[in-house]
Amino acid sequence: MAERLDQHRKDAIARDERVTMTGMYNVVEKLRGGEALTPKERAVHEIAACSVLRDIHDELDVLVAQAYGWPWPMEREEVLERLVALHDERVEEEKRGIVRWLRPEYQVPRFGGAAAAPEAPELDLPDAPSAGAAPVEEARPWPAGAIEQITATKALVMSAAATPEEVAAAFTRAPVLLVTRHLKTLAMVGEVRELAGRYLAVTEPV
Repeated sequence: MAERLDQHRKDAIARDERVTMTGMYNVVEKLRGGEALTPKERAVHEIAACSVLRDIHDELDVLVAQAYGWPWPMEREEVLERLVALHDERVEEEKRGIVRWLRPEYQVPRFGGAAAAPEAPELDLPDAPSAGAAPVEEARPWPAGAIEQITATKALVMSAAATPEEVAAAFTRAPVLLVTRHLKTLAMVGEVRELAGRYLAVTEPV
C-alpha cells in the first residue's frame, strides 16, 4: 500500500507541472473538511485524483493500526500516547537483552555482538546557540502530561531547528533525555525531521 501511495504521487507530479506535493495535500485536507475548492485546486484534484490519494492514506492508516494490534480510528493524541508507551516498553526490553530485530540477517552481525558499541565523542560546543538555533527566551514551565510535553516540544522547533539540549533549556527543569525521547517520537510519526542532530518541525507531508 505504501508503494501504491508513492507511485500515485510520483505519477501525478509527472503528469502535469501544476501538481505539487503541497498542492495535492492541500486538496486532500479540504476534501476531509468538506471545504470548497478553488478553481486551481479543482484542477489539481482532477489531474492528481486527490480523492484516491485520500483513500489510499485511509487504507494505509488501517493497515498500520492492524500491524500494531491497535483499534482504528484513533485521535492523534491517543496515537502519540500509545507510541510513547511502546517506546518505553521496548527500551525496558532492550535493557534486559531482548532486541526485536527488524532485519536480523543485516542487523545482528553489525549491532548484535556482545561488545558494546563505542560511545560517540562529546562535542565541545559553545555556550551560545549557533546560527539557526531556536531562540531561547525566558524559560517557560515544563508541562506535566506527556501529550502536553510533546506538543510544547514540537512548538519550539516550528520556526528553527534545535538540539534536544536547546529545547530543554527553553523550559524549567525539562530533562534532556525526556525531551530527546519526545523529539524521536515526533520524528517517528513524521511530525519533525532530524537534521544532523537538530530537529525541525515538518510543515509539508512527506
